[in-house]
Amino acid sequence: MRPAASTGGANTASDPLFGGISGAYLGLLLAPPVLPVLERVGVTEAWALYLALVGTFAVVTTVTGWVLSGRPTVAVTLGATRARWSPVAIAAVYAAVGFASLGMSGVSGVLAFFFGLLAFLFGMAVAVMSQTRYTAAVTAGAEELTRWRASWPESAQRRRLYIGGAIAGVATVGFAIGAVFDIALLQYTSQVLFPSGFVLLSTGGTRTAVATENGLEIRLPVARRFYAWEELESYDLDAESLVITRKWGADLRFATAEIDDVSLAEWTLAERLSDD
Repeated sequence: MRPAASTGGANTASDPLFGGISGAYLGLLLAPPVLPVLERVGVTEAWALYLALVGTFAVVTTVTGWVLSGRPTVAVTLGATRARWSPVAIAAVYAAVGFASLGMSGVSGVLAFFFGLLAFLFGMAVAVMSQTRYTAAVTAGAEELTRWRASWPESAQRRRLYIGGAIAGVATVGFAIGAVFDIALLQYTSQVLFPSGFVLLSTGGTRTAVATENGLEIRLPVARRFYAWEELESYDLDAESLVITRKWGADLRFATAEIDDVSLAEWTLAERLSDD
């Protein structure tokens, strides 16, 4: 649980995008179990099962989207805690259970596996969107102390490229081997692993850091993150990089040469954090 911070600036307008994404996430999880239920009561026609699957997804998505669209505070509350990542974990377990049941449940297991993978992606979107909405709420009206725009230090970018390239390469080779020798588990595992390497390859770009009285905000092209000062432990500045150490999680790293006013950034951090 992150330290408490005021969200008095939360937007009270409707949020149909978050509602729609959340609805699709729940729809993907709740639609596949409908099939075995119908089969147990004697419904086996393909067209009926298909309509039930699509209909369940549509109804759950619509109802959830409508409910959450008018309650934007739900996204802010979820984004304030690490529970925002629970939809991702649930979808991963869901897909794993679906894969494990392929031999016993047939089509239902296949649908559970692939719908679980899609729900994993939608769960990631829910987590990022809720975190962005929380950041917008907690920083609204906060006094800005300074800001800087910089990418990752060169050494850190190289490490991410090496690791990301290795993961993507192993996943590609694994998928090819699985396809040639018809090893389904290897193919599925490689499909899940490849996006992780791709994410590492595509990160490391320029970010904007905004220091306010409430904490430090990191602005990315499609997301915003907020760290209260209580969540940050110390900082270290040298000619290559500015490293801000978090009490939990990965450090924040910036290329020193790209920061316009290094002195002001250092003074702001020194007033609130210890200098390693």
